[in-house]
Amino acid sequence: MKTIFFFLFSALFISGSYAQSVAQKIKDKANQRAGSKTDQAIDKGFDKTEKAIDSLFKKKPKKTKNNTGDPAVKEQADNNNSNSTIKPAQSQGPAQVQSFSDFTAGENVFFYDDFKQDALSDFPAKWNTNGSGKVVTIDGQKGKWLDITHNSVVNPVLDKPLPENCTIEFDLFLQASSDRLTPYIQFGLTPVKDVMREDLFYKDKFFVSINRYNEVDGRQLEYGLKDVVGNKNDFALPSYANKVLHVSMAVNKTRVRVYFDKSKLIDLPRALTPELRNNFYFCNMYMVPASDLGVLVSNLRIASSETDARSLLIKQLMEDGRVVTNDILFDVNSDVIKKESYAIVNQFGEALKTNPGLKIKITGHTDSDGTPANNIDLSKKRAVAVKAYLVMNYSIDDSRIQTDGKGASMPVSNNNSSEGKAKNRRVEFVKL
Repeated sequence: MKTIFFFLFSALFISGSYAQSVAQKIKDKANQRAGSKTDQAIDKGFDKTEKAIDSLFKKKPKKTKNNTGDPAVKEQADNNNSNSTIKPAQSQGPAQVQSFSDFTAGENVFFYDDFKQDALSDFPAKWNTNGSGKVVTIDGQKGKWLDITHNSVVNPVLDKPLPENCTIEFDLFLQASSDRLTPYIQFGLTPVKDVMREDLFYKDKFFVSINRYNEVDGRQLEYGLKDVVGNKNDFALPSYANKVLHVSMAVNKTRVRVYFDKSKLIDLPRALTPELRNNFYFCNMYMVPASDLGVLVSNLRIASSETDARSLLIKQLMEDGRVVTNDILFDVNSDVIKKESYAIVNQFGEALKTNPGLKIKITGHTDSDGTPANNIDLSKKRAVAVKAYLVMNYSIDDSRIQTDGKGASMPVSNNNSSEGKAKNRRVEFVKL
């Protein structure tokens, strides 16, 4: 009997202990799951908070078409994002104006060369060098180019030093190849008048140099006065490999500004001396190993800007009833306005907008290249393109602007020289 009672008591004890153990495990598990759920909820809350904080500081990428994923292209998009830009006018009509750099080309052109008059493989007649170079063409590019060979300095032959206020513009074709070194490009201002007889690198100079421009991480864009004083290595040079880069320089006494396409990169108010305006030069710099790719330059335009062309044009139009400008430029044999000319055209847009009663007639003129019929047609199209720009971007009533074109029938200079042709390519505005 005692044995039976012992077994019953043991069974009840074990059963009770087991029940208590199971109950405790259930309680612990419940607490664990509840804690886990709480942790998840807290984690989610922190995740949302972190994302909200990140979104405050994270730069939202600009959406672009045809994103190839190339770092240089992405970098160019980022640069464009940080500056207001103008989309170039297309054949169907000009783009909406946003803003443009403060560069305005000088009015009085005293040197222009696109090498049309020079034979291929010759060194151009209006230039000087201490080395070598030749006139060439580039597949897929219009016009002729000066190909400057390694370790060579070239300069346009000028009759006198540059004026205190002037502008210098030119095109660089940044040729590149995966298995060849790019040239080390330099351009700038120098007191040296004859690069063949004097070594400009032992004298003071203002220069801008471009090296390894096809390398995203290795590119160099430096500037200085005899020695390097700064760089703009964040400019997206690789996006211009095997493309044309338009360079503009504005000289105002001691001040020099340098622009790459729409971007003003350099603005030095106390950089220049009168001696540095003696000459302008290009150089394919010496380096080891040497690059067998040349520095390719074209469309050099040097003009005086002794007065503010932007304000004088409108003043002359309002006071004299007529004004002519050579600074509204177009692509070769085209009616597409070059973006560097928007600043001038914008002045007429502002004048029309602030003077609702003002009506004008725009007349295009060309040089003598091409047939008379083609020149008449081109000059009319260019006048229409200027009108279309004003109507679209300044909401000007179409009836306030008339257009016409005279081709090459009314030259103001001799068409036998590049400078004369540049003067004949002009746009006339008449107040009606």
